[in-house]
Amino acid sequence: MRGKRINSFGIISATVSAILISVACTDTTGPVGKAPQGPPWSPVDSSWKIIDNLEFSYNIRDVDLYMSCFREDFEFHPLLVGSLWCESARQDSCWGYEFEELCHQNMFESTDSIELVVDGNHVTPWTGDSTGQSYALQRVFELTVYTEQAQAGYYRAMGSSVFVCRQDSTGEWYVWQWYDLSENKETVTWAVIKEKFSWTDGDLLLL
Repeated sequence: MRGKRINSFGIISATVSAILISVACTDTTGPVGKAPQGPPWSPVDSSWKIIDNLEFSYNIRDVDLYMSCFREDFEFHPLLVGSLWCESARQDSCWGYEFEELCHQNMFESTDSIELVVDGNHVTPWTGDSTGQSYALQRVFELTVYTEQAQAGYYRAMGSSVFVCRQDSTGEWYVWQWYDLSENKETVTWAVIKEKFSWTDGDLLLL
């Protein structure tokens, strides 16, 4: 009887070991040693993934990835304080896709490095969309853009932003509207940093 128990235990141990080896060999998370999947996300099948892509694009200064976070109907609503755009009588209180692209082409090409941290997980339905298919993602951020253009060697802004996200016709999420809520105690806001790179042929587009 004792011998049978030992044999049974041995069979169970061998079976468990075989299962563990089988699971290890059929791991679907990726090759051993590779980090878990992260940004850039594709497809962007969740609203939070588009914010991850936006943050990642800043840190690697990839304008194509950055602009893939938006569509032609994009609206950026700058904080009024210190914004040349909002002080200009001939401009509206928000800007669109083309101006956003211009600012970031210049920014990513002419800066030494950029550090952006975006944090938070607050999501609520966006009341400004009657279809009920848009969501407001409120995030806190800290942005530092290192450039010789700044007297201190960098521009820094921090505070929060509201990203209104919705799906396009293919089902991918994008940032439809963006509200800058930078802290006023900083010398610049996120909007002002963008505007500082809004030149065309050496001249500010706003002026």
